[in-house]
Amino acid sequence: MSGKSNHLQFKSNLLEQQTAFFKQETCYLLIWDNKIVDISDKLVALLGYSDKSQVPELFPELIPADNPREFLVYFKLFSGHDHRENYDMKLVGNNKKVITLRFSARQLAESEEGSIAMLIGDDVTYQQKKLDDLSEDSSLFEFNPYSIAITDPKGKVSKINPKFIKKTHFEESEVIGKSIFEFKKIPGSTDQEVLARIICQKDYRAEFMTKTKNCYQYEEDVHVIPVYSYGELVNILFIGEDISQKKHIMHTLEQKAYYDELTGLYRKEVGMSLLYEVCESDQNFGVFFLDYSRFKMFNDNYGHDVGDEILSCGSTRLRNGLRKQDIIIRWGGDEFIVVAPNLNARSDMDVVANKIQRAFAESMEVQGRHFQVNADVGGVFCPASNIPPSARELIKVADSNMYLSKQSKLEFCVSEYGNSDSRTLTKLQLSGS
Repeated sequence: MSGKSNHLQFKSNLLEQQTAFFKQETCYLLIWDNKIVDISDKLVALLGYSDKSQVPELFPELIPADNPREFLVYFKLFSGHDHRENYDMKLVGNNKKVITLRFSARQLAESEEGSIAMLIGDDVTYQQKKLDDLSEDSSLFEFNPYSIAITDPKGKVSKINPKFIKKTHFEESEVIGKSIFEFKKIPGSTDQEVLARIICQKDYRAEFMTKTKNCYQYEEDVHVIPVYSYGELVNILFIGEDISQKKHIMHTLEQKAYYDELTGLYRKEVGMSLLYEVCESDQNFGVFFLDYSRFKMFNDNYGHDVGDEILSCGSTRLRNGLRKQDIIIRWGGDEFIVVAPNLNARSDMDVVANKIQRAFAESMEVQGRHFQVNADVGGVFCPASNIPPSARELIKVADSNMYLSKQSKLEFCVSEYGNSDSRTLTKLQLSGS
């Protein structure tokens, strides 16, 4: 087979695959003179049939007998040559199952033998049920826990429910006839951009900023549903839930999940996860283990409240003294770990250790007293390698070196990962830049 033939065969196979995917994933009907000549697998399933052979041959048999207007809509679709968009049509399937589809109709050909047309659509049964339930005179509209506004196609408000009034504090007369976008905005988007997005989708969901009468704004998760009547957009429903408190709670939970409550530093489990990633990153980095000197004395002599404030103050100083990219972890009690990524060389370990010590150079004022607090620091330098180092082994070595630093007093003990003979002691500088 020639190269050209191979290319044509490839294109043919690709087209066949794409067509098969379309037929499987799309709701469509191909109708020739009232007869269904093709129907998508997805629509067959929505109608409750197990295969295409069970689907009635004539399309009118899919139209519910108690919805004669649906047949008039169907007739209108084929009475002209224009394409029809957004027609909500009810169809009845197996065991009288009724679904609602929003169709676009394309007339493909017309001859003496009849019209050939393609109906392509989306299942909007659930959306239609919500619209029926939320009719203006229903109890679900009146007592709904969500804020609801109904507008015309251009966004002019025609009806609001009591929850809307309660949340915004506007009187009904102050809202009716106004643009919904005077009250609800999506930051960074114009009113026309938002309206265009709403109209081109069967339903739309986004976070809006909603304004109250006293000019307070709150975040709202808004579900927007365009309402069509036989191809014409007649209304838009805005159904909103105040999520400002929920987002505040989620932020608080996230803070508690990631950060130690007392120090504001990463919790042990989170810090270990970050260290694992640094180990996999193929770069030079360092791990430091630090421990407050004689911390038990502060707790025993002055109480745990003083001890907690010393830990909190020291943690703030560490954050301010180190780089933003450095990872500071509360390991437990008065023990902390610092992971310093992207180091140029082993000599940078001394630079970071000096920064850590300078965080404790000045005394801390706690509850009217001044305390001189010191920290012992040990470290391990990990050069870039194709083989990721063990995070737990790094911590173990840094911890061991910290105890050697504690014994030598104000010296920094550091070694290179995988080379125990490389251990050195460096005198730390408590002042200077």
